[in-house]
Amino acid sequence: MPVKEYSNGLYKGAHHETSSYHIEGTPERTALAYSIGIFLGFSPFLGFHALGGIAIAFLFNLNRVAVLAGVWTNTPWWIVPYYMIATWLGMWVVGFKINSTTLQEIFQLGMNQGFISSDFWNRITSQWGLLLSFTVGSLILSILLGLVAYPLSLKWIRFYRSKKGK
Repeated sequence: MPVKEYSNGLYKGAHHETSSYHIEGTPERTALAYSIGIFLGFSPFLGFHALGGIAIAFLFNLNRVAVLAGVWTNTPWWIVPYYMIATWLGMWVVGFKINSTTLQEIFQLGMNQGFISSDFWNRITSQWGLLLSFTVGSLILSILLGLVAYPLSLKWIRFYRSKKGK
């Protein structure tokens, strides 16, 4: 069976793929999708970044690839330093203080057993002020990163599309 080519140069199967991912949207919507992904990727909702990104992309008909690219910007190499800085910011904002011995014990537990181990998270949740600081700090930083990502990605997308069109 011959493959049908559309006037836009895409083949039948390829056209279906690009339309289902919404990658042919306007630069503004693509930049918005990416910045929402950045916000979600750096938000305090660990473990739900990708699921939240996909749900929001489907709910608001956004570019799924751009949302996931934004979500996955927060790679394993960034997670520990980012959330440590975010928690310190949150501690400053909410006025929470923790003694250095407790903080070292928690960090050492994470290093020894893993930052996703149940013992680590049980110890974290026993420190409500620390958990609140983590949440507040990472929400503040994720909002700021998402706001910065929009104009930067919009400029890059427009530049890329202008070069691609020539």
